[in-house]
Amino acid sequence: MARALPVSPTLSTTAGLCLAFLLGLPLTVAVWPYVGQLSGLSADAVTEFVRAPGLMVAIGYSLVLATLAPLLACYVALALSARPSPRLLGWLAPLLSIPHLAFAVGVLFLFGPTGWLVRGWHSLFGGFESPPASALLADRSLFTLFWVLLLKEIPFLLLMIQSALTQIPAERYLQAGQTLGHSRLASWWQLVVPELLTRLRLPMAAVVIYTLSVVDVPLLIGPNLPGVWAHQVFQWQQDFSAQAAHSALLGSLVLIVLAVLLLWLNRQHERLYAGLVRGCRRANVTVLPWLGGLGLLMHSIPRLWLPLMAMLSLGGMATLVVWSLAQSWFYPDLLPGTFSLSTWQSEWPFLAPPLWQTAGLALVSASVGLVGALVCLEWQARRERFWPQWVLLLGLLVPQLPLVMGWQFGLSALHLDPQGYWVLWAHCVFTFPYAYLMLSGDYRRFNRRWLLVGQSLGYSAPACWFRILLPILKQPILYAWVIAFSVSVAQYLPTQLLGAGRVVTVTTEAVNIGSGGDRRLLGLYAFWQLLLPLILLLSAALLNRRARYRFAPR
Repeated sequence: MARALPVSPTLSTTAGLCLAFLLGLPLTVAVWPYVGQLSGLSADAVTEFVRAPGLMVAIGYSLVLATLAPLLACYVALALSARPSPRLLGWLAPLLSIPHLAFAVGVLFLFGPTGWLVRGWHSLFGGFESPPASALLADRSLFTLFWVLLLKEIPFLLLMIQSALTQIPAERYLQAGQTLGHSRLASWWQLVVPELLTRLRLPMAAVVIYTLSVVDVPLLIGPNLPGVWAHQVFQWQQDFSAQAAHSALLGSLVLIVLAVLLLWLNRQHERLYAGLVRGCRRANVTVLPWLGGLGLLMHSIPRLWLPLMAMLSLGGMATLVVWSLAQSWFYPDLLPGTFSLSTWQSEWPFLAPPLWQTAGLALVSASVGLVGALVCLEWQARRERFWPQWVLLLGLLVPQLPLVMGWQFGLSALHLDPQGYWVLWAHCVFTFPYAYLMLSGDYRRFNRRWLLVGQSLGYSAPACWFRILLPILKQPILYAWVIAFSVSVAQYLPTQLLGAGRVVTVTTEAVNIGSGGDRRLLGLYAFWQLLLPLILLLSAALLNRRARYRFAPR
């Protein structure tokens, strides 16, 4: 069959440039400086690194966190998807757009020892005259970090599951299982879930690597002395001693080894589940008991989960606003004694520059990442040959800290000063794979015969793309842009290490303020970090609704 649109030299050149600057160059620049750095290491430096206090505990923390949180989030998302809500996709976009850092601060303000939940309990039932030593979530602990990352990753995996369900005949599988005497729930876990796990391999890998290498959230709510491994490596990187630099280098290599191990475990999990399902079939067991219990539990609250997550997000946002407006708020008062705009007024001259810088960086990098994803997808579609997804998603499958440290080493080796455009480039490197991941499923499912119809009516290839494909895929393109914008807003490591303090965003300021303990300032900066993606999301939703109304039949 003839191609719907020709592969033009301009498109091939643009796709090559996108792949070079957003995939090839970042990996090359990150790898080659390590060779020179490692050649200068001495045996004493390695010995000091191995003897570092808390080394094995920090590695253990990271392994437990990056293994259990993604797995539990995956199975909760699978259980919720067995009986999907028609409002699911509408709820997921706002939940996905909230940056991890703002979500973590909001959750801590709600469930911490002096959080709103404890204050509300005291107001209603008494007790807790002083902040409890063991609230639902401590201010800093591995347990708190675990639950924040778990709750934040469920919406992302839910969206990936909804995309994967369009690629398999799930309803046919469920009907086949029911004709053989199994319940719909048993058919879901034994017939549909094995297929979904295969298609969730890359999204799960991205979640695992993010959980392993995230730094800004552990800096605020993670355990101390020792912290998780990425936190420990980052602290070494921020030290100016030679031994700390050597430890950071070796620690980043350990982080890469841990990432390889966890990616292998992620692959084995898929095989293990398939083997367990086959074993259950041979033993005539309808469904794995603990999965059945989880499924029944999730099925009993599918209509409540999304509103609960929305209430959690709105409650976190409300606490950020209240703390930023509180003149004084002493425990155990449910509300501040007085509200005042003094914090906003006094801090606005300092907040406005990083706020505009954050918005500018995010708009440009999200647009570049989105255009790069669209160009690469269109180039592959016209060639009728798609690359394996993991190749385009390498930016998500490599731990961020070693990657950014490699860029920092490379810039130093080339005697290049930290500048804003290096930070912008680094943000584009991370917005590109997220935009590609969000768009890939819809782009591949698009029926390109519509483009042939457009050409038969006399339209040129670019006109067919803009008049046919772009309007049909407008909604996923807009939401991919919003997610890429949110990813840029949330970037801490590239901004901090490549900007060297010259590029300041609300995210870097929120992390710095969080270490000082001023909750009013932290609430203000975290609120604006959360508000920026929501503003863009609302704008995208209005544009989409306006276009739908414009083209609706009269």
